[in-house]
Amino acid sequence: MTLQWISILIGALATAGGLIGILRPDLVKKQIELFPRSVAPAWIFMALCCWLGTKEALGMNMGFLDAYKKYIYVLSPAVFVASVVYMKELLAPRALGGFLLLIAIPILQIARWHESSLRIVIVALAYLWIIYGLVLLLSPWYFRKISGWFLKNNSRFRTLLIVKTALGIGLLLLGIFVY
Repeated sequence: MTLQWISILIGALATAGGLIGILRPDLVKKQIELFPRSVAPAWIFMALCCWLGTKEALGMNMGFLDAYKKYIYVLSPAVFVASVVYMKELLAPRALGGFLLLIAIPILQIARWHESSLRIVIVALAYLWIIYGLVLLLSPWYFRKISGWFLKNNSRFRTLLIVKTALGIGLLLLGIFVY
């Protein structure tokens, strides 16, 4: 995948999410409020975390532990099962945090070698994901605190959606014309 397609994909998702929120704020607010206790997103994000973690673990140099890499194929499904069985409390925000941490790795690796100086936009976005991912992974109740700050005030929520849509359009334009 290239930085161009990453920018277009993130931009399209951000624009779509922002526009859905602008057109149907009640639907988006309800989904955000239900997210921390949602089972389906928790399982999906946890599966993605296990897959991305497996991919990264298999690709890294572990020195004398390289001989044990074959066990990663067994450990990854075991981590998934243990997570969904024993970590039910606020699993969705934790899994979202882990996903944000893990998805930033390939994006930063691709952005590192791009010749455009505007790659810093994607790099900054990836580092913001890392910070937010760490917060959610270590303190999942912050999802409610942070989202509640936006959900309680309609003008703040609308401003957030407009900024998200504008950022999405900006990333689309960067992907199409710059990268």
